[in-house]
Amino acid sequence: MKTLDFDNAKYEESFLIGSFDTDLNGNAKLTSICNYLQEIAGKHIDTIHEGVNDLQKQNMTWVLSRLKIHISQFPRWKEKITIQTWATGTEGPFGNRDFIILNDERKTIAVASSSWLVIRTDTKTPVRPKRFVENLPNYNGKTVFKTPLKKLKPKNEFDFKESIKIHYSDIDINQHVNNVKYIKWVIDACPMDKLTKNQITELQINFLHESKLTAELNIFRNKLINGTNQFVIKNDITGIEHCHAIIKWN
Repeated sequence: MKTLDFDNAKYEESFLIGSFDTDLNGNAKLTSICNYLQEIAGKHIDTIHEGVNDLQKQNMTWVLSRLKIHISQFPRWKEKITIQTWATGTEGPFGNRDFIILNDERKTIAVASSSWLVIRTDTKTPVRPKRFVENLPNYNGKTVFKTPLKKLKPKNEFDFKESIKIHYSDIDINQHVNNVKYIKWVIDACPMDKLTKNQITELQINFLHESKLTAELNIFRNKLINGTNQFVIKNDITGIEHCHAIIKWN
């Protein structure tokens, strides 16, 4: 089911949770949920012909820069979820977008907010997004969080957890590591007892620099403090930081 509301201001689509999208407990993986968010965001912007395919003809593309998702209840295998999304305006170089995830009873089980960049594919420089979204009206100015997404500033000492070599399957249509891969890596770097006994309630992540095929990355995690882990992903050779992330647990 795909629906548009208020003159294209809000887009809605339903998804059925498949077995391939669930974890060992039968809950939808957070990475799968984030893939759904990315998919529906692209479909919405496609309705005004300013999506990735349209921008590529002008040597530009959309890239996700910041994401925050709060989950009160994970959907389970075979359950249907409905995702609603709408633009929340532009702020400097960012085009902002929010989401609500509903269960089959139309109860909100998760909310998310995101900030996107338009960049030139040849120079990697950002382009002001306003002209690309001006035909996509804001949905009543509604936002799911009280404050806009800000740059994360990791604190405290970090311990090395593991190295990751980028493979072919990690690369997306923009020829760099897909953002959901970073989410997978930081989740996999979490303590096993937290993953099996607790639930992630919130993920916030900043994507800082692109990673290319065959590069090697190092993942660092700090100790659990007040139910929160912080992560940094760096290039093994250059030390460039590609990602900052925070995970909160129940």
